[in-house]
Amino acid sequence: MTQPLRFEQVEVTGFRNLQRALFKPVARLNVIAGDNGQGKTSLIEALYLVSTSKSFRTERSDEMICEGASDALTAAVLREGELTREQRALLGRGQRAFRLNGKRPKNLAFYATQTPVVVFHPGDLTLVAGAAQGRRTLLDRVALFFEPITADHRSRYTRALRARQRVLEERGVRAAELEALETIIAEHGAALSAARVRTAERLIEALHPAFEKMAAPGLALRAELLEKGTADRESFLAKLNAVRTDDLRRGRATFGPQRDDLELFVDGRSARGHASQGQQRVLTLALKLAELACLRQARRAHPILLLDDVSSELDPARTGAVYRLLEGSQSQVFVTTTRPELFTTPDLAPEERADFTLHAGALSRLS
Repeated sequence: MTQPLRFEQVEVTGFRNLQRALFKPVARLNVIAGDNGQGKTSLIEALYLVSTSKSFRTERSDEMICEGASDALTAAVLREGELTREQRALLGRGQRAFRLNGKRPKNLAFYATQTPVVVFHPGDLTLVAGAAQGRRTLLDRVALFFEPITADHRSRYTRALRARQRVLEERGVRAAELEALETIIAEHGAALSAARVRTAERLIEALHPAFEKMAAPGLALRAELLEKGTADRESFLAKLNAVRTDDLRRGRATFGPQRDDLELFVDGRSARGHASQGQQRVLTLALKLAELACLRQARRAHPILLLDDVSSELDPARTGAVYRLLEGSQSQVFVTTTRPELFTTPDLAPEERADFTLHAGALSRLS
């Protein structure tokens, strides 16, 4: 059984240009309107941070703290089915602290899988047109919910890979330390490669129906994982040994899942290089909806959907398709917009929608 999931109360203090916001969202649709620069994206970012322990905009805590403040706090009360919990994200200068029901979580991967959320924001348009790193991040985020151990494999793999490169550059291809490092790399790299294959299969399966709902009729989509590693540990180890000289010459590892890519094709041509901007936007949103479907399957809960200024990134027809999908969704949805008059939801009961305005970092609910 898939459980309903929702923010019941949110408090944000000292986060970017939000001095303090305390509000109670409704279970279905929450529309936050305001001009550019008033704090709409900051509010979405705060919701994402308290859910996942990460920002979708920056790695630096300092950038998220309001100028002149010593810290930033986001506290949320959530309900999943019949149970409630509290999650808190406290940012200090150069540090972050997260609490789950007042206690430190056993690790951040555990914290990040408690409240599944999916965000779509203007920066996500690089997901299709940009570098492979963004698509790998998407795969790893989905994998975290199905196989949380992949976060540990990725962390250990990355650390060992960096150490191997340093040894290559400082002591050469015959350094004694390389054998031990490559054994660690092969173990965790093979596990990560296997998880990527399984995750890609799940994501691609969910991607096709999402794309068909929004794309122009007859537009064909193909997606496949371009593997640069292997799930076979012994083969992985042998390949690492074989490419030592090449890795030293190039200054980076040339083999392994850190070079994987999720390749996307529209009508047989690479979406990255040949799809129109409109097609890239639709495909990006389809990837997000596929992520939503995967997280719902993995967690048996309806993920919360955060849409930041989606109406400015899609044409009116595609925007209308998004709104219809939202109306049929059981997820709690937060939408920011500069044009609330375009967001009509006649099929929603009045109590299923709440409208808020943001001005100069101050949030208020419309009656």
